[in-house]
Amino acid sequence: MMKFRNIAPACGIALALALTATACSKQAANPPAAAKAQTIAWREGDVDDALAEARESKKPVILYWGAKWCPPCNQMKSTLFKDATFIEETRNFVPVYLDGDSEGAQRWGEKFGISGYPTVIVLRPDGTEVTRLSSAATAPQFAEMLRVAAARTTSTDELLARAQKDAKGLSADDWHLLANFDWRNDPRHFADPVKTGALLDRLATAAPDAAIKRRFALLALVVTADKGPDGKVSLSPERQAQLVGILPAILADTGEATANRQELLSGAADMIAGLPDARQRDALGHKLVAALDKVYANPALALTDRLDTVYADVALGKSNGAVPPAVLAKVRERVAWVDKNAKDAMTRQSVMSDAAEILDEAGDRDGARKLLEGELKRSPSPYYYMLDLADLEEEAGNAKAAIGWARKAYETAHGPATRVQWAIAWSGAVLRLTPGDKKAVEESANAVIDELAKNPDSYYQRTRVKVTAWGGKLRDWSAKNDGGEILGRLQGKMAGVCAKEGDQAATCEKWSRA
Repeated sequence: MMKFRNIAPACGIALALALTATACSKQAANPPAAAKAQTIAWREGDVDDALAEARESKKPVILYWGAKWCPPCNQMKSTLFKDATFIEETRNFVPVYLDGDSEGAQRWGEKFGISGYPTVIVLRPDGTEVTRLSSAATAPQFAEMLRVAAARTTSTDELLARAQKDAKGLSADDWHLLANFDWRNDPRHFADPVKTGALLDRLATAAPDAAIKRRFALLALVVTADKGPDGKVSLSPERQAQLVGILPAILADTGEATANRQELLSGAADMIAGLPDARQRDALGHKLVAALDKVYANPALALTDRLDTVYADVALGKSNGAVPPAVLAKVRERVAWVDKNAKDAMTRQSVMSDAAEILDEAGDRDGARKLLEGELKRSPSPYYYMLDLADLEEEAGNAKAAIGWARKAYETAHGPATRVQWAIAWSGAVLRLTPGDKKAVEESANAVIDELAKNPDSYYQRTRVKVTAWGGKLRDWSAKNDGGEILGRLQGKMAGVCAKEGDQAATCEKWSRA
């Protein structure tokens, strides 16, 4: 169905403090008595005002960039942002919340190199980035990361330069921030996976603690793993040896497995499936599932984190040709458990899309469809689930239904950046599924341009990236379907929109050109 989302661990990755799942559970249940704050004093939307206050108060800024419909964002809001220990720690910062649909949000996203929702960064009063905290962390231990970041004067650029030059000279706090850095959500620093993998390998070699060594080694494997056209991961013999060398130790320790579950879920199963030795595959696959079953049993974790552990069962099952009936039964049982226990709207928004995706991946497309249709009646952002339903219908070969859901998703979406993104999804579905319907191609493409026209000076970051990619698909469609006349009309219309995009006008003009 959908591309499996980044999975956000809820206990943090405080490996530098030898965090265990038990300690996480105890602290979540018994926050310090000093943590009496009830809400975070967010400044909503005005980053300039937050930075001005930071300069006056000599406090750093913590900036959260998210969206109302985004499942991981809702997980953070329903867990981390309600944690008393974390809330208390934010008193040492000027907290600012930037919704991706708010005025100027995409411009700020461009400035700070933010690519995905959610992103949490710490800034010095001059706007220089101190660190980019993994959005995976939602437990009280995240407060420890903020404690370290609050006292920092070293920027992210300076820290990474130091890590490149002399990793063995890093301080304990340096290692703490690097272990918790959002390595896969920073296109400015880590656009090249080969270079990123090389740095992670260097950190794995120099790290002062065995668990942190394994942490960086696992990250390097996940970042550099290549999927072929068949969707299978192929590792070099050297990388295979690294995987076999580090994974058993990570999986043998529940705390370490919990801390690394984002990487275990988003890469380990596929890498295990790519091992040439069948006995190694079976042994490591069994250990991975057993370790993640223990993670699932941790009541201190968010529902999303616990549910997503079953994705490894599905990925390993599919690598052998088909998902076994026992795995499908396990998936259905856990989805039913989530459906029963996700009681409020925010929690459901954080988890139900994953639940439908895992059902579909396990082979129960009808169950996934039924689950998503039920959320349309409950969710404050039903248009999010409509795109999921469009994906399901496209998988099933129902082009008309898929395009219908994509169009309805766009028509009911809220927020300027979101409406552009959803219009692109509708147009993309038309280009893929009914390329011969030139009227529909032009109508849906016009919707994208109309949405851009409503928001002058908005051609930044997520919007720019998505429009640029869409322009390439439109060019390909034109070349294959004699669509030059339609493309010409769209280019002419877009030129008028781009002329109003201020300092992004020249970049905007390139949207439909190679």
